[in-house]
Amino acid sequence: MTAEPTNDDDAAWVTIETPFDADRLRRFLEDIKRLYRINSMLEFEELRQTGDREYRLKAKNLSNGRSVETDLEVRRADGGVIVTYSNGLKTSTTFRVDPKPDGNAQLVVTDDYGGTSGEEREARIDEVDKSLVQWGRDLHRYLRLSKRWSAVPGWNFYMRRVWQPMKPSARRICYLLSMITLAEFVVFLMVFSVFWLELDKFLD
Repeated sequence: MTAEPTNDDDAAWVTIETPFDADRLRRFLEDIKRLYRINSMLEFEELRQTGDREYRLKAKNLSNGRSVETDLEVRRADGGVIVTYSNGLKTSTTFRVDPKPDGNAQLVVTDDYGGTSGEEREARIDEVDKSLVQWGRDLHRYLRLSKRWSAVPGWNFYMRRVWQPMKPSARRICYLLSMITLAEFVVFLMVFSVFWLELDKFLD
């Protein structure tokens, strides 16, 4: 995942390497709620579909400490989708799929602030969404995990029904508990192996 510099103050974007081809990646983009819930910098109070291609989002942006309350309107574009916002400094977010010669595809996520003047953006600089790079990292990690584990029974259900609705802090706690449990299990196996070997020697 790379963050791209820009000569245009109206936009910022990240380019994400993915393990999927263009068709598979475009299908991934169809689930708008999943795209936003993957962002670990958003703590959601509300994210629901209100129309055919319309959504309501209310959340706290942990990257700038601001509350976000806006309607989303989604439309298809060549190679991806564009999400426009009814409120806030940011005008839209574009998710574009770029096929690569090796058969995989890149995902380019662009935040556009072109709906306001440079003076207004400067005056409202504290409203700029600083989560884009982290969002790119989160998407990159999610796609890699999906490629590796999606064929395992129960994985998709867990990610959709359990993991996605979690707050970012709950996800971190869940991850730490999983690592602790795994470490405890490894230690148990080591102790059990030593015990079994010693018992075998004693019986001999």
